Amino acid sequence: MTKDRSKTLVSVVIPTYERPEYLRGAIQTALGQTYDNIEVIVVDDGSSEFYADEIVAEFPESVTCIRHDENKGLSAARNTGIRNANGEYVAFLDDDDRWHWTKIARQVSTLDENKNAGLATCLVVALTPDNEVVHCETDAPSGDCSESMLIGNQIGTPSRVLVRRECFDDIGTFDESLPTKQDWDFYLRLCQEWDIAAVENYLCFRTVHESMSSSTHSLERDKKKILQKHESLIRNAGVWEQAQASVNEEIGRSYLGDGSLKQAREYLRTSLSDITVRRMILLSLSYTHPAIISSTIGLERTIARYRSNCSEISITSADIPGLQP
Repeated sequence: MTKDRSKTLVSVVIPTYERPEYLRGAIQTALGQTYDNIEVIVVDDGSSEFYADEIVAEFPESVTCIRHDENKGLSAARNTGIRNANGEYVAFLDDDDRWHWTKIARQVSTLDENKNAGLATCLVVALTPDNEVVHCETDAPSGDCSESMLIGNQIGTPSRVLVRRECFDDIGTFDESLPTKQDWDFYLRLCQEWDIAAVENYLCFRTVHESMSSSTHSLERDKKKILQKHESLIRNAGVWEQAQASVNEEIGRSYLGDGSLKQAREYLRTSLSDITVRRMILLSLSYTHPAIISSTIGLERTIARYRSNCSEISITSADIPGLQP
């Protein structure tokens, strides 16, 4: 199919590391978009095998591969893609995530209509590797998020966003000193200069693995590092207490899930400086048995799934190119 060169070029950056079983599908989901003026930049972040080059060779010349000599981390891989991108818009796609085939077209249209927005997002569905729906969101942040993003990451996975290229000139790229949570740091900076636009449709399908979560210790380290990095900005906005409480809740909840109840209680107590019913419930749970905690968290996820009408979402390869069989 001939590309429509009159359309704005979109660069899709796909970082990959030691996951050959997912990369082909990620490229297929990018090339399977209804929006056809797309280039795909695969960044192999130092994998032990040269699978990325071999897989990329199966596709048209609009798909290229750049290889790091060593593993540098997700931020460095995304930044390499940004530096080599030719598009006016840049999208990020983790190699195990997939898109609805209209995602890029809808987000380009949304950004074209919202000149003050530097980033377009969408609704996300979380799937197991077997394509079972785990969770689906009910809303996406939009408008002026300069203050709310200081309190916590309302956007989440970069696989859901489309970013104007000029935003990187304004605020820089991903912070390579942060091993995790670099997406929150990036969104936080972007929202101080730009609005957010949202497409209220399920266009991003994120794969969640049992072992994918970063350790609680790295979560604790990097969340605190981001607070420290932006302390002056957060204090000047008058939301320092809320931001600290939000981070403490997230760390406490993570310790709760790990079964480290003493550490969980410590953080959850501190989170009550900005008291909410949820934080009180989490603190109460930290005084119970780990089996009760596990059952309660599972029930919470089931209720959230029911309320968000996940059963109405179609998960088929006809709508989601590159979906794992």
